[in-house]
Amino acid sequence: MCNDDPDVFPKLDDFDVRQLYDCNWIVVNCSTPANFFHVVRRQILLPFRKPLIVFTPKSLLRHPEARSSFDEMLSGTHFQRIIPESGPAAQNPEGVKRVLFCTGKIYYELTRERKSREMEADVAITRVEQLSPFPFDLLLKEFHKYPNADLVWCQEEHKNQGYYDYVKPRLRTTIDRAKPVWYAGREPAAAPATGNKKNHLTELQRLLDTAFNLDSFKGLS
Repeated sequence: MCNDDPDVFPKLDDFDVRQLYDCNWIVVNCSTPANFFHVVRRQILLPFRKPLIVFTPKSLLRHPEARSSFDEMLSGTHFQRIIPESGPAAQNPEGVKRVLFCTGKIYYELTRERKSREMEADVAITRVEQLSPFPFDLLLKEFHKYPNADLVWCQEEHKNQGYYDYVKPRLRTTIDRAKPVWYAGREPAAAPATGNKKNHLTELQRLLDTAFNLDSFKGLS
């Protein structure tokens, strides 16, 4: 997909533009209408043609929380390679105990669970909207913003599927392996789905419990 080395942190000179020239295709998973609008607009305006792969599921078309203001699509706005936390956690980053990195519609499950547990000030959620080329530069800023937080990658796919194996080495390189990057998601499986709604919901709740239990990874290294 791209010539980035997952074990080498790249030079950041004119980074976001140079990445687009170096990749074979662009992979995104937009979580808002505004960001989808901007990535399609960027694709049209680029001075070269490379494939754009959009993983955004059609379920977000009818999701009541997946909405954007027209102000987010006016002049001066642009595609966001990541969407950082903007709630109470961002106001006091030193007090944040965990940062959840995710992509796509799992974000809405995470925010709903966080609200129900009243953990808006303790847990920050960062959405990775562009997966390839990987946003090393922006995720480094997120790491420095929350110095006291655990780092967890969340996904609804099984561990041997989805984005985890791609994201983990790049995220560890971004932070210079200063901390572990934990995983909250479904266990490895041979099939992409359980085929049973009850089991599906049980697995989802287990994912959420792991993500928001601040002692989930205590004693592990």
